[in-house]
Amino acid sequence: MKRKRTDGGYTTEAVWYNLDKNKPIYSLSTELTPVSEWKDGKPTKNIVGYKAGFTQDGAEYFQVKFPEEVTLPKYMTIVTFKNITAYETRYDVYFKADDLDEVK
Repeated sequence: MKRKRTDGGYTTEAVWYNLDKNKPIYSLSTELTPVSEWKDGKPTKNIVGYKAGFTQDGAEYFQVKFPEEVTLPKYMTIVTFKNITAYETRYDVYFKADDLDEVK
């Protein structure tokens, strides 16, 4: 996702500046993608997390990184996140969360 503002570090404020708190977030991924640790500019076999894709009306597709494997719901299911934060770089926004819950 492309950034909308600038601040340092992972914050919850950056999440809700780039997403709308009042609109649902939809899960797009049906499988998690492992995130490898990088050393000397190359990926290692050490898995440091997992990521999945999501969307929201009016926002670009974005990925959220999780520290452990999570159970993803079915495609286009509305979800909420536990302890979601975002980090804004010069041009992009990176999201991470502890877990997700399906909204019923």
